[in-house]
Amino acid sequence: MFTFGITMIGAASVFFMKRNMVGKVQSMFLGFAAGVMIAASIWSLLIPGMEQAEQLGQISWLVCSVGFLLGVLLLFLTDSVFHKLYQRLQGTHQLKNCRKSTLMMLFAIMMHNIPEGMSVGIAFAMADQLSSEPEFLSGAIALAIGIGIQNYPEGSAVALPLMQDGMSKKNAFFIGSLSAIVEPIFGVLAALLSSLVISWMPGLLSFASGAMIYVVVQELIPEAHISSPGKKGTAGFVGGFLIMMILDVALG
Repeated sequence: MFTFGITMIGAASVFFMKRNMVGKVQSMFLGFAAGVMIAASIWSLLIPGMEQAEQLGQISWLVCSVGFLLGVLLLFLTDSVFHKLYQRLQGTHQLKNCRKSTLMMLFAIMMHNIPEGMSVGIAFAMADQLSSEPEFLSGAIALAIGIGIQNYPEGSAVALPLMQDGMSKKNAFFIGSLSAIVEPIFGVLAALLSSLVISWMPGLLSFASGAMIYVVVQELIPEAHISSPGKKGTAGFVGGFLIMMILDVALG
């Protein structure tokens, strides 16, 4: 619940941002979201996936390459049918102005939160099984804190573009918060099924990474430069990437 709560705090940034201010820096927020997702896909997903694969005696580059490509393929296929879903969502009152890039970003971040939540659940399950070794519990707590804090920019990266697309601040906050609700759900499931799930974690982590990379390259970066011909999108990307990288590396 800590990881979910920090995402809520990040999403709450919409209440401190003026709507007209968001519109003026639209490309910067898109670039920021892209930077956050690229850094998260590398340091939160791919690198931990490779490390876990090696610990499990798997061929790390092969497992993670296959998982990554499957993630890209899923988003490629989803993108081909997403246009129809997007048209339906546009007919609703709250989502009528949302861009496809914003909705796909929401989908990708939710997908990447699943293996993150599972990692926390497995860590606490291992700490429970090895209760005689307290370092496993401290490691699980540190992992939960680290993932939780790096969820702050992700909550902002989802909620701010939603508000920018015309959604009310209240609903942008609600949906931005819900992007991480999968973490406690899948954390509990992974803890209950830890012995079965752990061998699949490297593939799941790289799968989520591939999905996020696809959304960034296909939707967010082009949209950031279309929104503004200047350098705001690039500046936002650099800022988001650095913040996420520092949080991921500093917090382990």
